[in-house]
Amino acid sequence: MKGYRFPWVLEVLVFGCMFCMLPELVQGQVNTDELGKGQATVEFFNYEGPVTRIDTRAQIRGIGYTLGTEVRAGAARSGAENRYFVIRGASAPEGTRLDADIFGLGAGVGVDHIRNLRLILQGYLEGAYNYSAQDANLLAQYITIYNAVYRGNWRYFNTTYKQSVLRYLTADNAGLSVRFNEWPGRTLMLIPLGIGSAGSLSAIDTTSISDSTVLDELRKEGDLSIDQRKDMVDFKEREAEEAELEAMRQQQEIAEEAARLAEERAALEAEQERIAQEQAQAEAAAAQGQVSPEEAEQAAQELAAQEAAAQQREQELLEQEAALAEQRAQAEQLEAFAEQKRDEAQQDRETIAGDQQGRIDAAGRGQVIAEAEPEDPSRGVPGSAEQAEGEVGEAGENRETGATGENTGSDESSGEDAAQDAGDESAAGEDGSDQETSADETSNDEQRAEAGNAETVTDEAVDEEGSAEDTVVEEDNEDAGAAETSPETDAEDTGDEQQEQSFLAVENAQVPGVIGMALAGSTTPLGSVVKINPASGAELKRTTLNTINIRTVVLVDNQIIAIAGIGATQRLVAIDPNTLDVLYQGEDEIHQESLLWVNGQDIYGLIVFEGNCYLARFDTALTRQAQSEIRIHPYGTLLIQENMLSTQDAEGKAVLLDPIDLVE
Repeated sequence: MKGYRFPWVLEVLVFGCMFCMLPELVQGQVNTDELGKGQATVEFFNYEGPVTRIDTRAQIRGIGYTLGTEVRAGAARSGAENRYFVIRGASAPEGTRLDADIFGLGAGVGVDHIRNLRLILQGYLEGAYNYSAQDANLLAQYITIYNAVYRGNWRYFNTTYKQSVLRYLTADNAGLSVRFNEWPGRTLMLIPLGIGSAGSLSAIDTTSISDSTVLDELRKEGDLSIDQRKDMVDFKEREAEEAELEAMRQQQEIAEEAARLAEERAALEAEQERIAQEQAQAEAAAAQGQVSPEEAEQAAQELAAQEAAAQQREQELLEQEAALAEQRAQAEQLEAFAEQKRDEAQQDRETIAGDQQGRIDAAGRGQVIAEAEPEDPSRGVPGSAEQAEGEVGEAGENRETGATGENTGSDESSGEDAAQDAGDESAAGEDGSDQETSADETSNDEQRAEAGNAETVTDEAVDEEGSAEDTVVEEDNEDAGAAETSPETDAEDTGDEQQEQSFLAVENAQVPGVIGMALAGSTTPLGSVVKINPASGAELKRTTLNTINIRTVVLVDNQIIAIAGIGATQRLVAIDPNTLDVLYQGEDEIHQESLLWVNGQDIYGLIVFEGNCYLARFDTALTRQAQSEIRIHPYGTLLIQENMLSTQDAEGKAVLLDPIDLVE
């Protein structure tokens, strides 16, 4: 999507006196009452001056990714207050009010281009909620637009979010300014949370970030943001499908549990009836003197104990039935949510179709006018490459405002960035340090002051192709800095992207490649399985699942088998070596310290059962075929030799097991 601008940007040149009447506009905040009335589109103003440092896209995205992994691990707050930080604003239900992650930009941040801010947000969504790069990129674009159009709109935030969110916000810092120099220390972006947890498409509330106000802004673009809106329609349709499948799964579980509880209820009622009959008989026997007082007392005590046990079981059944009712309500909510997302997607699709037809009709009218009025050759050909190139060259120059010394520029490349970011998956696993600042940053203070007092994370973040620009590059003069963002560099980057896309197409066509593994950080064994171009060494593709223990990756029966974090547990997963899609997962919980061992078509791993660790044998469908009777040490290993398997029991003693049924 191209940049978008506040409604007053053009008017300020002509109606400057109106600022005395509209002070909120002077502060750069969105007047939502004026949205949708045909004004110019909101536009992000980015730093466009000389640069002193270039960071790779992976480094920039890694900032957000590290914050995300900490939040996903349970941190209520991540990052440093003067840098990038996230606050989890979640609490008990408050009607229809929303929870949110608050993404803050501290006073010391160096990001100065909307493209890089979106890249950081993309990394955060990947790390915190396990979104794919493509989905995270789309959501990041919508989140920035959403926060810009509602910037400072306290009435909206106050009626939309819970108190656990609002207590961190003020009218001055809520949302995102369109001016990069107003970001540091004055930005708390809201990421509204949905009904899903990490790994679900509905972890982020797409209804809010694509509401009518946001869509009105998107439709003000020259191309009406058709492609971007189609991507969101596709996303919502996938949300609906995911929710519907989960509802069906829950309904199946509910039916099975309801049948079990009904059987237990019937058995309990029969037990209670038996106890009542025996109590009556015992009382009658005692009254008639058929038993001694001691025998009558003993019988009464036994029946009383049985009655107490039945009452306890009655209470347990009531609790289980209540839990079942709650689960049934959740399944119904999922079904309603799926229907809501389908309706939203359908409405958006119809609006897009109407906009497309309107463009077709307008183009037809334009053609009639063009035929009626011959062009003036002196005006040039509208839309020609020469004219477009001239406009871009003029807009891309360093423009100093004079009044403030700021360098401004518009964001005109979000559509291109979406494809580039979606294809660039190498951020999973940066150390998260604030890498866009350099050690000798203070030596460039004078230069930065002349360029608008801007930190200089370049808006042309380089590709990770192993060039010299993959490391920090520091320039001693303005000319050298300007050269980093020259049209020639852009052309080279575009060529690299096209080459990378061609390699990706080859890999997707299942041409043989090389399987590799990439760590998600320097302190974890978790990461992703990747495909590497053997000619260039460039990463072409990676698994969307980024919680794979890469020490466990093995190749068996033309598929990749590994242990991965699925929700709160470790499971076996099978991955297609061509597409890197997860084919299926095992049902057993795998111990977090387990490795995998392969013997022919047999796969061995350590499972957790009733809190203890055992050795298990699996087939290539990840179905458990055998389990050891003895407990195994969590750090145990195994060797298979002479039709015997040696491993270590819970005390660390060496033991021999049958490799088939795992008995001693």
